[in-house]
Amino acid sequence: MSQIPSSFDTSGTDLEEKTFWERIKYHCKQQPFVPIGAILTSATVVLAAQNIKNGNQKRAQYYFRWRVGLQGATLIALVAGSLVYGSAKMSEKSQQEQLRAKAKLREDLWIKELERRDATIKERKQRAEASKKKTQENEASIKSLEKELKELEGKMQTNGENKK
Repeated sequence: MSQIPSSFDTSGTDLEEKTFWERIKYHCKQQPFVPIGAILTSATVVLAAQNIKNGNQKRAQYYFRWRVGLQGATLIALVAGSLVYGSAKMSEKSQQEQLRAKAKLREDLWIKELERRDATIKERKQRAEASKKKTQENEASIKSLEKELKELEGKMQTNGENKK
């Protein structure tokens, strides 16, 4: 069963801070036809009571019929206002929820992007370390080869001197 939102639904702090008359003004602005209908209904009841007091039964009956009609119109205005205001409030909430979801999505995408960048940086560091290690190994092997080369050159020179 769907629940019809009340026209008096607002954030609790907004209304709690207002005085009684400020709340009355606020609700009258929300649904202007309800107070108008209530005032007209009350006026017809007063007129009907005056006619009963004066003994004019036909006129009193006329005002009582108007009272019933005005009460019905007020009730319809109350329900229609609740539906209209409630749907506007629901669409506002859904827009806020959409904005929150969009912000959450952006945040998630940003986090994923940062994680991807972090992984890329780590991968580059690993490659740089591996390259540095390989360079050091190559330098070590170059030094050992140069050492061997000098030894061989030294041997060749000694061999060349011995032959002369």
